[in-house]
Amino acid sequence: MPPDSATPSAASPASSPQPGALIGERYRLEQRLSQGGQGSLWRARDQLAGEGPVALRQLGPEFDHGAAVARWNRLQGVLHPQVPRLGSPLRQDGDLWLVREWQSGRTFQQLLQVRAERQMVFGAGEVLLLLRQLLPVLAVLHGQDLVHGDLCPANLLRRDSDGLPVLLDFGLVAGGVVATPGFAPPELAESGQPLPWMDLHALGVTALVLLSGDPPAGLFDPVSFSWRWPVALAAEPDLQRELQRLLQRQPDQRFRSAGQALAAFQAVPMPESTGPVARADRTVVLVPPAAPPDLPPAAEVAAGPAAAPPELPPLGAPVAAVTPLSRAEARDEAAEGGIWPVVMALVVSAVVGTALGWWWLSRGKQPPPTTPEAALQLPSSLPPSEVDQRQQLLNRLRAMQVDRGWFLKLVDASLLAQFPERGGRLPSDALEDAPLRKIWNELAEEWLARVEQLPIELRRRLGNYSNGDWERRQKALVNQGISPEVLRQLVSGSAQNLLPGRSGAAIPPEPFRQLWYAAAEQILATVQIEAIQAQPLQTQVLSAAVDAGGARLFPVRLTPGNRLVLGVNGSPLMQMSVFAADGSLLEPKGPLRVVSLPAQTQSPVQLLVTNDGVAPAMITLSLRADPPAAAPAPEPPQPLAPDQLSRPQSLPPEADRNPAPRPDPARGPDAEGPPEPLPPLSN
Repeated sequence: MPPDSATPSAASPASSPQPGALIGERYRLEQRLSQGGQGSLWRARDQLAGEGPVALRQLGPEFDHGAAVARWNRLQGVLHPQVPRLGSPLRQDGDLWLVREWQSGRTFQQLLQVRAERQMVFGAGEVLLLLRQLLPVLAVLHGQDLVHGDLCPANLLRRDSDGLPVLLDFGLVAGGVVATPGFAPPELAESGQPLPWMDLHALGVTALVLLSGDPPAGLFDPVSFSWRWPVALAAEPDLQRELQRLLQRQPDQRFRSAGQALAAFQAVPMPESTGPVARADRTVVLVPPAAPPDLPPAAEVAAGPAAAPPELPPLGAPVAAVTPLSRAEARDEAAEGGIWPVVMALVVSAVVGTALGWWWLSRGKQPPPTTPEAALQLPSSLPPSEVDQRQQLLNRLRAMQVDRGWFLKLVDASLLAQFPERGGRLPSDALEDAPLRKIWNELAEEWLARVEQLPIELRRRLGNYSNGDWERRQKALVNQGISPEVLRQLVSGSAQNLLPGRSGAAIPPEPFRQLWYAAAEQILATVQIEAIQAQPLQTQVLSAAVDAGGARLFPVRLTPGNRLVLGVNGSPLMQMSVFAADGSLLEPKGPLRVVSLPAQTQSPVQLLVTNDGVAPAMITLSLRADPPAAAPAPEPPQPLAPDQLSRPQSLPPEADRNPAPRPDPARGPDAEGPPEPLPPLSN
């Protein structure tokens, strides 16, 4: 995880622990990454999770710890794959320590600096894709009445595992408004009240910075309150129009929500520039210019007579005799003659390279061949470098024993999902589709990296899994008291590494479904099930180990009508969720915690604990069943008065014992039949 974007502070009232110190008897500090307006950020190792890396933020006594903990607890409820998971706050020596999941990758600020060294910036296609990937995360965040507060390139990380952007370092964790200058609108500093539209404004500024390579101060005119638009947007008017709405400060002109902004940017056609592009003000010449032809000395040119304008020969005039070539002209002609063999060699290598294996991109123009052997004979006009790259992919597929037909469908489906405006058209081998072919290549590399995570016995079956395989595995576990809904939730959580960005327990469509089936085979073959019988009014405590990347299921049986109290403690890299006997969700997936469940009519209650760490870890489970409260005893009859004791207590006459029903004023004097029952009282 990269350092904070906050500017370093020379002095801080917070204590100064040294690397090697143990925080909370669990986290050993390794390196201070930054120190600024949001405290100090440390990289540490979790001693209870196999020395796995975590991020710790240290807030000294000068911060409002109560407000920070309150906001941190709310952020723990944000469950999105592009938001790091958060652990429980710790207090030590007067400091507050906030635990956060470690993310491997580079921030967009770091990427921008690397490109600046080559005088390159982000292309319009890259920025549009980034907006499409970030706006769903902001929609989830804003839907829970939360804002980021400090959205900028330094707080956006491109994750190495899947290439998705991840939100880092929420700007309001420390309890106050901490925003990077230039990205937040002036209203935030004036009011101190963060609002969702301010995140959208910061996202628009981030887009301009990535497109231009300039800081916000170089893009904003404080006199006219207008933005300088990067040159790259001149050819993308649709993208510029929507970016203008992100930066609007007038409520009636900006987007109402992140969801509305997402719909607008999804309708923008994907630009041709899908990779880095040169800065508009580039000064370094990457390709040297051609050498000028030999000229006579300057003194001779200046001393010679002025050249008269040439006269055009009349039509039909005889062609002049060929004159001998000068030394310069002879050298140029010889150079041209030496180039032709090189050109012919490149053409021959392209034809030969085509026969080595690159055939599927031509499917945009013609139907695919029936066999890979037949595909090798198809002509192609791709550059040799692309042919070699595709041949390497084929070699890796063969070495990994992955079905190439299924894999091609997987990459095709991913590409078309990113570019719905193409209407299902795959890129051809034409020159205008070169940017799309590059994205196809990058997607293929990403999917290969994910498929490599699977054991070879599972990789061999990709493309051949069926619903029957899933049904057989599910039936065996259902017989042990686990509901199908819980199993789907377990598999979907395990499949996040293979299918990033997909949420929910629904089984995805083909060809992605094959990876879901593979994840089901992997996780369900190793899931541990331990049934527990809860005793009324007795607290039970037990410990259990959860394998790295594994899960443990606890079916808890209890008497119908009893309430259940559960408490789970363990690594912050673990998460828990609770389901009723019918599979309905009682407690959503989140950090380990204490939950109190209402009276259950059926049994068992199912507790699911997953370990996302890289090493096994222990958990401690406490539970107690509480029977329903006893009904209050009826009040004793009131004793009779003395004057009533002297009078005989005879039954009333039959007419008095069965009096006629009185008319209900609300029903009218002529209403017949018994009165309608009163509606039940609402809580």
